[in-house]
Amino acid sequence: MLARFIISYYRRAPLKIFFGFVMLILVDLAQLFVPRMGQKAIDLIASGNQDISGLFWLSLITIGLALTIGVCRFAWRMIIIGTSHFIENDFKNRLYDHLLRLDAHFFNKTKTGDIMAHMTNDMQAIRMSTAFGMISGFDAIFLFSAALIFMLKLNVRLTLFAMAPLPIISIITLFAMKLMFKYFKDVQESFSQITDKVQELISGIKIVQAFRQEDKERERFNVLSKDYVRKNIDLIKLWGTMFPLIFLFADLGAAIVLYVGGQYAILGKITPGEFVAFFVYLGIITWPMMAVGWASNIFQRGNASYKRVYEFLKEEAKIVDSKEAKYRKIEGDIELKDVSFSYQEKVILKGLSMKIKRGEYVGIIGKIGTGKSTIAKLILRILDPADGEILFDGINYRNIKIDAVRDSIGYVPQDSFLFSMSIMDNIKFGRRDATDEDVQEVVKASAFYKDLIDFRHGLDTIVGEKGVTLSGGQKQRLCIARALIRKPKILILDDALSAVDTNTEKEILHNLIEFSKGITTIVISHRISSFINADNIYVIGEEKIESSGKHAELILSSPLYREFYRIQRLEE
Repeated sequence: MLARFIISYYRRAPLKIFFGFVMLILVDLAQLFVPRMGQKAIDLIASGNQDISGLFWLSLITIGLALTIGVCRFAWRMIIIGTSHFIENDFKNRLYDHLLRLDAHFFNKTKTGDIMAHMTNDMQAIRMSTAFGMISGFDAIFLFSAALIFMLKLNVRLTLFAMAPLPIISIITLFAMKLMFKYFKDVQESFSQITDKVQELISGIKIVQAFRQEDKERERFNVLSKDYVRKNIDLIKLWGTMFPLIFLFADLGAAIVLYVGGQYAILGKITPGEFVAFFVYLGIITWPMMAVGWASNIFQRGNASYKRVYEFLKEEAKIVDSKEAKYRKIEGDIELKDVSFSYQEKVILKGLSMKIKRGEYVGIIGKIGTGKSTIAKLILRILDPADGEILFDGINYRNIKIDAVRDSIGYVPQDSFLFSMSIMDNIKFGRRDATDEDVQEVVKASAFYKDLIDFRHGLDTIVGEKGVTLSGGQKQRLCIARALIRKPKILILDDALSAVDTNTEKEILHNLIEFSKGITTIVISHRISSFINADNIYVIGEEKIESSGKHAELILSSPLYREFYRIQRLEE
């Protein structure tokens, strides 16, 4: 699986990769000719020849071979290792792009730590496989084969003696490779758990400190850390056992050559130079035996990581465009017909129907957990109904592209999420081509303008991760500005004024009435003041709409609405 992936990338630049492997072959051949120069020099000295010109030329050739090795080694490293970084970058972008296309179903079931591990450790392991894994494997095979040919040319019988331990080394390597895949997969999964725990701790550090649970959290993290260490130790034990065994049997071959080859040299069957050269070749051939184990370790790590990432890439979004879907301009009419939705077997909405006309200002109120935010997400196509249909301008939602729906909506979610960039960039995130005048307009509409005085750098102030430098109310108003700058046909505020004071709420609502003329506005809130003058208010009961109408009508007709109003009047 991983091999096919690597080859698919190598095919994109075949000449470049071919040249890199040619450079590697030249390095190996140059290394194999160096012992021959030593052999000739020793035999020349042993012959008693007083002419040193031969030694001079052998020295020059050796220097030339050394330069060739240096230049070619630099070339193949730049090509192959450099390519591996481009592969990693491209694969990361592919993974990130896939992540952006997945929907809420995936993120509800997947831990953040797993995703982070895919983007970091797994990617590094795959990159190592595309570079050192492939190059070491190829180098081991070629260098072993070439060195074997050189050894056979020197003496066939001595070569057979030297290769006697090879089958045992092969068995050790194959056995270790199978275990290595499993062990490394366990290591990566343990790393995911640690990453997920750290991310969770950072997100909830205030709660941990407020409840004085530092010791408990430390213990939990220590358990995960020990598990990670244990699994790494298991991998190290396997790795540490395999290489000494390979060296042991490789040295056994060297002992055989020393004994048998020494006798051959004494008996004159081979020259002293050939005996030394043979011994050097045996040392060279030990590297491929070792490299096979090293390459298999890298490749198995990469293969385990690639399978983890591949499983992630096989995930498909549940909410996708139908074949009949077209990009249609939405004007703002929305209708939900007999819509039902369940979450993990829990029924949230059942047979819910509502009709919102273009340009209407509509309120939605209900108890916690009755599906108010679910309605917003259904309209946004973040979720799809189990039954029923949603109509935009009288057209079934399945016949409209998801992008067209979302392009028409300005959305302010319950959790006011901001990015770690400037206030200006957070607002323009809603519309990249917005002008500075557009920004000023929505800053005033969201009542955020008066806060800018407190920021030294104004709109260029960096808000920090998730807007950590801002108050809850400031974050909500900034999110409202981000939604308004889209100049949407539909505006959805999901409990978007819960953190602002009453006076600021009144200012924002007044501004919205002016700003959102002609815009279908849906305000979901527990505060009746947010939509007391709305064209229509929907009161959500258990799984369906309990009643609807204007404020004055609901006071008389809806016991649930009347109870909400009574409680809020008492709070005031």
